[in-house]
Amino acid sequence: MRVKNFLLILLVTLPGILLGQRSIPSHGGVWVHDEAGVIDPSIKTELEYILKQERDSTSNQIGVLVIPSLDGDDIDEYANRVFKEWKLGQAGKDNGVLFLIALEDKKMRIEVGYGLEGALTDMRSSQINRNEVAPFFRQGQYGEGVKAGVMGIIQSIKGEYKNENPVKRIKKKRSPWVTIVIIIIFIIIASRRRGGGGGYWSSGGGFLGPMLGGGFGRSGGSWGSGSDFGGGGFSGGGGSSDSW
Repeated sequence: MRVKNFLLILLVTLPGILLGQRSIPSHGGVWVHDEAGVIDPSIKTELEYILKQERDSTSNQIGVLVIPSLDGDDIDEYANRVFKEWKLGQAGKDNGVLFLIALEDKKMRIEVGYGLEGALTDMRSSQINRNEVAPFFRQGQYGEGVKAGVMGIIQSIKGEYKNENPVKRIKKKRSPWVTIVIIIIFIIIASRRRGGGGGYWSSGGGFLGPMLGGGFGRSGGSWGSGSDFGGGGFSGGGGSSDSW
């Protein structure tokens, strides 16, 4: 009975939760979106040129989004939604990167596509955020900070980034309940598959499928070869979220 009540509450509240998510600006062929109006026009023009040069020479697609606030959203989830919506990276390569900054929350995230995770690791992303970007942001020099972040990303992808101030990250301990829940989910999925599939917990859809994007795969999509930009959009959560 408790499970049924929980599912009923979930069905009632989920639409409101989804509608309350922060909107995503249209890409529109613009690679530096300054929704907060804090980047000097000359720096924005320079960044657009730098990012175009990167796309032309390497095919890597880097997008920048500066917003006033997350409006209560989680920065990791919002970055992943923007990455997916903008379809950063080329189809089949997934060589896209999103640099997201939320000013009022004092948070920033580098979201990395699958194809660049080997070069732009989580640790390296955090080093760029903390060592290159944060010092500028603390002084209110947002345009300079964004530029420093973009240059750090490009240099890291090329293997030329040098970290003068290593950041030691503390590994968070995961609750044992998380492991237990994961094991239970996999057991349920495996048992359903052996029994012919289908039902609420099938990995291909059912009750939870539409909510979770059609299963437990990675997020993303493709615009096809005819698009002027975008074709990737696949990110497994690689990168780093940091504050300043």
